[in-house]
Amino acid sequence: MATKTRTRLSPANRIDQLLDVAKQMIVSDGLQSFTIESLARHAAVSSPLVYNYFPSRQALLQALLEREYRVSGSALLAEVVNANSFEEVIRIFIANNFDHHAPGNIVPVLMSQPELAAHIKQLRKQQGKQTANYLVENTAKNYKLTVEQAQLAITMSSGASVAAAEWVAMNQLDRELAIDMALAYIKSGMEALSAE
Repeated sequence: MATKTRTRLSPANRIDQLLDVAKQMIVSDGLQSFTIESLARHAAVSSPLVYNYFPSRQALLQALLEREYRVSGSALLAEVVNANSFEEVIRIFIANNFDHHAPGNIVPVLMSQPELAAHIKQLRKQQGKQTANYLVENTAKNYKLTVEQAQLAITMSSGASVAAAEWVAMNQLDRELAIDMALAYIKSGMEALSAE
């Protein structure tokens, strides 16, 4: 009878494995029931091994939030860089808002905890500033608006997009149709501003 050999993971792979399992557990069972001990059981490792990488539940959740926030930010940036038009860029940002509010996205769950959100405050500020600058600059250029008009237009558009995403998530409506509607709404608002 052949014996099953265990494969040792590198520290980076072990951290990813633990964060992946934690993410699955939180999405499935919620944040309140999540413990280091339950993670160890689900990951088929010992609790001391988990504590070797994460000294506390808080540290693990902070690492998970930071990883997921960076991954979603990198994916968004890659999509924007590859967009063929500014309309496609707007659609990408709207879809990102819809994805943020979709079931199974762990970022809003973790961000609902102030002590976790505070951990990535600087990262959020940095990414938010880069995104805002990009959108304002391109909105001003594409719709022939002043910087102040573009800032207001982006703020209103973002609010409309987030509200639509939340409403669709609560009412389980067709995502693509809702994105199309939000895009048409935002574009018509931008066009109306540029006509003034």
